[in-house]
Amino acid sequence: MQTKNYTTDLLPLIKALCGAEFATIELPRVKAMVNSRAKRAFRMSDFWPRFLKVAEERVVTSGYVPWLETGLDSIDTFIRIHRTAPYETAGAQDFDFIVDNTGAKPLDGALASTSAFVTYKMQNTSVYGDGTSGSTETVPDEWFEYLAHGVYADWLRAEGQMEKAQVADMEAMDKLTDELLRIDEMRSSGLIAPRISTHASMQSRWSH
Repeated sequence: MQTKNYTTDLLPLIKALCGAEFATIELPRVKAMVNSRAKRAFRMSDFWPRFLKVAEERVVTSGYVPWLETGLDSIDTFIRIHRTAPYETAGAQDFDFIVDNTGAKPLDGALASTSAFVTYKMQNTSVYGDGTSGSTETVPDEWFEYLAHGVYADWLRAEGQMEKAQVADMEAMDKLTDELLRIDEMRSSGLIAPRISTHASMQSRWSH
């Protein structure tokens, strides 16, 4: 998937929007704003393609699909659980489930098998920055405009320019909304769309 570079793409755009050349002491503050906005973007949808895993076979332990499994990505949000591979086997059973600190537990009783096929959103453990102190310069392209305009809004707010910050916030949300609409379009035209419930319909089925 497409990405942007924090140092050569994102930071220069933020500087241009703010009309400022940040001092070295201010850069950690900008980085913190970027990551705060990235966390918000991540939470806005369970269906970001970059973080979506579809029908991945997972171990079932004591009737639970755990959050963590060695060698696989950590689960942030459970979306669907099937007994068999849902996009290869006709009529694959789709479990309702509850979620607690152990993992996801199907409501239909303990799984007889030792595995299940899980569709989930993986965790985003990335810290975006200049590549130092464990950060990565690789920024998701779909968040790029939102991050830049969102940090600009946060910067204005920190400077006491509340009205301008409000306008910038709306511009940032417009950028993110465009990307969220693209997700809906991809799901409505792709194979996965009829089989994955929307965020609203999932709320009665799970909590996290």
